[in-house]
Amino acid sequence: MGSYKLTDNAREDIDDLFEDGKYKFGHIQAIDYLIGLDELLETLAQSPTIGRYRNEIKQGLLSYPYQAHIVFYRIRDNQVVILRILYGGMDLPRRMK
Repeated sequence: MGSYKLTDNAREDIDDLFEDGKYKFGHIQAIDYLIGLDELLETLAQSPTIGRYRNEIKQGLLSYPYQAHIVFYRIRDNQVVILRILYGGMDLPRRMK
């Protein structure tokens, strides 16, 4: 594999993560959080099957945790497509519909 693509929803999730993190923890910690998230996304691009299948939410959906968040993605045409990056305490099945 080797690459990933962010959907518009995932881009919005990242923007929200950053703004929320900056407000709660400060600019530097928010940047560090995004750097770690980017490293995880690169890892998923290289090894997409490390995630857990979440067929109970949607068929073919995978997820992988990142600190307080969960990355939801699919594998399509030899690429990882990042669908959402959501706070783990949310009603995740409802948010993924």
